[in-house]
Amino acid sequence: MQDITQKHWVEIKMEWYKLVFKQKQPIHVGSAKWGVVKETEIFISGSTMWGALTNVYLQDKQDEINTNDENKLKEIGKYFETTSNFFPSFDGKTALQPTYQKGEFGYLLPDTNEFLSEDKFRFYFVDTLVQTAIEPISRQAKDESLHELDYILPKSKQNLKNFKDNLYWIGIIQIKNNDLENFLDDIKSESIFAGADVRYGYGELKLVNVSSLDENDKNFWWINNSNSIEIKTDKHSPYFIEAQDNLKIEGEVLLIPEIDFRENTPKLTDARFFSSVGSKIQSSLQNLKLKKGKLVKENNNANST
Repeated sequence: MQDITQKHWVEIKMEWYKLVFKQKQPIHVGSAKWGVVKETEIFISGSTMWGALTNVYLQDKQDEINTNDENKLKEIGKYFETTSNFFPSFDGKTALQPTYQKGEFGYLLPDTNEFLSEDKFRFYFVDTLVQTAIEPISRQAKDESLHELDYILPKSKQNLKNFKDNLYWIGIIQIKNNDLENFLDDIKSESIFAGADVRYGYGELKLVNVSSLDENDKNFWWINNSNSIEIKTDKHSPYFIEAQDNLKIEGEVLLIPEIDFRENTPKLTDARFFSSVGSKIQSSLQNLKLKKGKLVKENNNANST
């Protein structure tokens, strides 16, 4: 008798979800270093959030995962790659819109479209910690060890209109695995830690809401009727966008490196030019996909980005 193997075809449906985190502790998101000052970005990059979600997933599944299996770790690393940058929110419902006005980066406040410049955001929400290493015997400051660390506070330092609670952070993620959906629900009972100095309690975030995208969300994140990201030339970008020939933008162009920190000596794996978050793209670009907050060329086979 001839064996007949019946094939069962399973449709894989890529779903977008809106994630809302409440900030519990100060957070430092690496930016530039000026002398002894380590500045923080005023948004959480997709790379930073990817790292935070991947780490908490590995911790939750540590009894099931062989951490020496490089192929498995690479596979898990792809679970959360299709994630956006995360922007602050005053109400936990609507993210502040990144933008440039007169060459200055900042945010548009929901409803009023009032411009909150980066300097003003830093005035209300960013503080600086001054640290130095101490010689164990003399108890004096060690030479050239003084440094200042900027961090974003969960609450405003001054009274700010329409701000009453902790800061929230809002972004989106696309997943295709039911287990990952369950995982997102499960970590509502935990905290995740994003950014630098997480060993000292910095960067604690609490996931307070996971939901499908409504029309306002799709408009903010450029999601079209086909569930894909479509660049809007009349809107300021919530993404970094990989530079291409004849790219016209209003904003800045940045060189963004990708560094692998898994080894004792960090390794540069990739570096490309992108238009900055908040820029306005005046060119119609095709074949781009979202990867850790950046829109990259779909046919690019680089390891990271």
